[in-house]
Amino acid sequence: MLTLLQLVDAIEKIIVRLARFVVIASGIALTLVTTSNVLARYTLSGGGFSFAQELPMLIFPWFILAGIVLAAHMGGHMAVEWLYERLGERLRYAAFVLASAMSAFAFLVLSYQAIVVAEIAGVEHSPVLQLPNSVGYYSLAIGAFLVAIVTISVAVRVLRFGWGQRTQAGAEEMPL
Repeated sequence: MLTLLQLVDAIEKIIVRLARFVVIASGIALTLVTTSNVLARYTLSGGGFSFAQELPMLIFPWFILAGIVLAAHMGGHMAVEWLYERLGERLRYAAFVLASAMSAFAFLVLSYQAIVVAEIAGVEHSPVLQLPNSVGYYSLAIGAFLVAIVTISVAVRVLRFGWGQRTQAGAEEMPL
């Protein structure tokens, strides 16, 4: 049977691997689409590709939200480190749990609201690819949900195993 720490770690690993894959894949796709369209504008008589205007708008939200999930996992999203250092141990835990709970709740509400808006936006479709306009909103819903899960898992780890179990990294330590 899995221990609590093993379960939390397994969930986080899956989410982090997914987020890293999305950042890399969407980053490559954005680069390829944009570069191809620029080359096509200057080499083809008809100009660029018509779909190349829509694809970045569909891919970019996934790229950004996967990055936000990674930042939340590493403790770099909406961090308030200066406050924790000034508090005693019991207050530090209380502040951390309160901040984590508020953040997770806010991201869960954001996730739900993004789904509501996505259902409305799904009626309209992009002119060239005919994809529903809800794609970006679903990326927001999924990303916000994953941030909430990662935030909760870090809080559970800290509560159960101590302050040293937080995931932390400086910006220079955040490889994909």
